[in-house]
Amino acid sequence: MRKLFFYLILSMALFGARDVHAQRIAVSTNALDYLSLGTINVEGGLSVEQHWSLWAGVRLNPWTWNIKDVETRNQQTTVWLGARWWSWYVYSGWWVGAKAEYLDYSNTGIWRPALHEGSGVGLGLNVGYTRMLSPHWNIEFSLGAVGGYLFKYGLYSSPARHYVRSEEPHAFLFPDNPSIAILYVF
Repeated sequence: MRKLFFYLILSMALFGARDVHAQRIAVSTNALDYLSLGTINVEGGLSVEQHWSLWAGVRLNPWTWNIKDVETRNQQTTVWLGARWWSWYVYSGWWVGAKAEYLDYSNTGIWRPALHEGSGVGLGLNVGYTRMLSPHWNIEFSLGAVGGYLFKYGLYSSPARHYVRSEEPHAFLFPDNPSIAILYVF
């Protein structure tokens, strides 16, 4: 009886799959960003073909914290636009993505008391895996790197800016936002 039930479900899945239409729009948020001193983030995706989607997103953190009497902040405004190629179907399985982004940031006290501030543009590459949890909910894991040019940059000894270490524009390359995201697919 269990084998019959299994084959019935398998047949329905295989023969009924041709009538299933993929969802076109997704919205996600990265849970790891909230651990980064409360960085709010949202990303939206649009399926344009079975293996391709377009993505846009924003990260925002306007807060300053006092942790053990040390001013700590990871303030940022980052916006990006990109595309992803999916190996199986959009919003499911492995994917590779590329994006262009603008960033404006100010951070201190996270790893050291020095203040880093800057604005710039960059290009990034990401790789990830999206696992379907239900017809509308997915979980996504991703890593990447971003490189570009900071046209405005300052490195100071402390948030009070007592000593200027550097204020020259320069190129950068660093790991991109690691992600464990929750996706809702419409």
